[in-house]
Amino acid sequence: MKMEPAYTSVGKIFEYRPMLFIPKYQRAYAWEAESVEDFIKDLKNCFDRRKGNTPVNHFFGGVLCVRYAVPGAVNQHEYEIIDGQQRISTFTILMSCLIKIYQELLEQAKNLKDTNNQFILEGRIKALSERFIEFNQEVQRKVNSVEVMKLSRVDHPFYKDLIRGKNPFPSRDSHHKINHAYQTLLKAVRKIISNSKIEEKMDDIEIIQNIIDNDFTILYMVTDSKEDAFRLFQVINDRGTNLTVGDLLKAKTLEILEGFTDEQDNCERCWDDILADTPSVTADYLNWIYESYKGKRAKQDELFDTFLDGFFPEHKKHKTEQFKDYESTQIYQTVKNIHNDIFKCRKLLEGQWLYSSQQPINNWDRTRLSILLKELEHTLSIPLFLAASQLDHKVFSEIVQIVEKVFFRYKIICNQHANSLKNIYYEESLLIRQNPDTYDVSTLRQKLHKLIKTKASDLTFKNGLETLEYKESRGGNKPLKYYLMTVEYYYQWYQAGATGTPICKDKSRIYDFAGTSIEHIYPQNSKSKDEKLEPLKNTLGNLTILDPAQNSIGGNEPFEVKKPLYQESSIQLTRDIANNQTWSEQEIINHKNLLIDVALKVFSP
Repeated sequence: MKMEPAYTSVGKIFEYRPMLFIPKYQRAYAWEAESVEDFIKDLKNCFDRRKGNTPVNHFFGGVLCVRYAVPGAVNQHEYEIIDGQQRISTFTILMSCLIKIYQELLEQAKNLKDTNNQFILEGRIKALSERFIEFNQEVQRKVNSVEVMKLSRVDHPFYKDLIRGKNPFPSRDSHHKINHAYQTLLKAVRKIISNSKIEEKMDDIEIIQNIIDNDFTILYMVTDSKEDAFRLFQVINDRGTNLTVGDLLKAKTLEILEGFTDEQDNCERCWDDILADTPSVTADYLNWIYESYKGKRAKQDELFDTFLDGFFPEHKKHKTEQFKDYESTQIYQTVKNIHNDIFKCRKLLEGQWLYSSQQPINNWDRTRLSILLKELEHTLSIPLFLAASQLDHKVFSEIVQIVEKVFFRYKIICNQHANSLKNIYYEESLLIRQNPDTYDVSTLRQKLHKLIKTKASDLTFKNGLETLEYKESRGGNKPLKYYLMTVEYYYQWYQAGATGTPICKDKSRIYDFAGTSIEHIYPQNSKSKDEKLEPLKNTLGNLTILDPAQNSIGGNEPFEVKKPLYQESSIQLTRDIANNQTWSEQEIINHKNLLIDVALKVFSP
C-alpha cells in the first residue's frame, strides 16, 4: 500500500490551492452540536494560549485522501476525501465565518473612510477566499473558477450558498447540522474577538488564522490508489464505529457497483434521500424494513451485517468474482425498493394513508391509521403495514381496523407484553410477502382472536376498563379519549342489536382527535361539591366527549345546567346522557356499564 502520511497543520492542506471533494459513498455532514462545541473549546484554548505567547498544538486525527492530477493544469490535484470530511468541512466553515466578519469590518472601514484598513481587509478577504472558498484556475489557456471544497451531492448546494452568505433554507438533517455549525462558529468567533476597535478585531482574527496554519494539526494521508484508500477506510470505520448503519450500507453498495456508472449514480440518488432523516430515525426505518421482509428483528449492533446479507447477498460474490450487468441492475432495484419503503415509513410515522383516495374507503377509514400510529403510537405494527401495502386498499384498511382494536384491548387496557403481538405481525408480514395475491386476512383474525382469548379475555378486559380514569396531568388521557370516541363511532351499530362485524354506521362524522375534549358530567371542579360523587368524578362512568363546537361550554356547571347543551350535542352518547333526570351515583354506574358493554362487543378481532 503506497501511502504518504504527513503530520502537518490544517492550513498546509489549503496552501497550494487543492480541490477537495467528498466521494459518493461518504455520508453527509454529520457533526452534532456536541462535536461543534468541542471544536470551539479547542479553538478558544489555542486562541488564549497563542495570545498569551504560549502556543499549543491540537491534534484532530487523520485525514485520508486519494490524489488525482488535473489534466492540463500544472501541479494541480483533486483530492477525494475518504476519511475526515467532517473535520475538513468544519475547518472551511470556520474560515468562511472569518471571511464574513472581515467583510463586516470592511463595511465599517469604508463608512469611516479608513482607507488603510480597507486596503488590508480587502487583501485578507481575497487571500482567504482563494485558499478556502474558490480560486481561478488556468487549464489549457482557459481560466475557470474552481471551488476549494465540494461536499456530498445533497449537501454541496446548501453549503455553497451558506458560506457565500446567501442564507439558503435547510431541507434535510445534514443541512440543519451544517447551518448549526456555521451559526455556532460565527457566534463563537464574534465572542472571541469582542474588542471594540477594528484593528484589535483584525489582530484577533489573524490569531485564529495562525491557529489554522500552525496549531491545528492532523495526520494527512495521501495515496494515488483508490483501492488502498478504501481498504484503509474500512479498517478505520470497521463495523460502523464512526459511521451510521445507513452510511455504511450506502458506502458498501456504491463500492460494489464500481464500474457500473449508471447504476451507481442512480443508487447514490436513492441513498441520498434515504439518509435525509436523522440517523436514529433512519435506523428505525431500516429496522422496520428488515423486520417486514425477514419476519424477525436484527440483533442489536448487527443491523449493518444482517441487512447487508439479507438484501445484498451479492456483496459476498464481489470479493471473488466480477459482477455481471444483470446483477448490478438487481442491486439498484433492491436499493430502489428500500427507497420506496423508506418513503412509506415516513408516511406511516405521520399516520398518512399509503393509497390514493378510492371508494369504498373514505376519510373515516383513513383516520383509523392516523389514530393508531400517531395518537396511540403503535409503531410496532409498521413492519406489518409495510408488507400489507402490497394488498388491495380495502384489505389494508381491514387490517388497520383489526390491529387498532386488538392493540387497544390487549396492550393499552390489559397491559400484556407486546412480544406476542409482534410475533403475529412478523408471521403475517411473511405470509403477505410470499404471495400477496392469495393472502387471506382471516389468518390474522384467527391468530389475534386466539391471543385475546388467552391473554385479554372479556373478564380481564372488563376489569381493566373499570379502572380507567381521567388523569389530571396533561397528555395522559389519549387512550381514554380514543376509547370514548370509538364507542361513539360504533354506538349506532350497538343500539341496532350489535350483530355481525362491528361497523361505524355514519362515517360522515369524523371527530378531530385534538379538538374533541373529555367531558366530566359531574363537574371536575364543582361549585357545590357532592361527597358521594367527588370520588367518582374522574372514573369512566362520569365521562363522555364533547364535539369541538361545545368544548368551552358548560364548564363546571351542574348537570341540570349542562343538560340542554348535551341535548344539542352531535354525539349520540352525550345526547342520551341528557335523557337522565338527575346525575347521581347510580347514573354513573349505569353509564360505566354501558360503555363497558359496548367495548366488549366492539374491541374484538
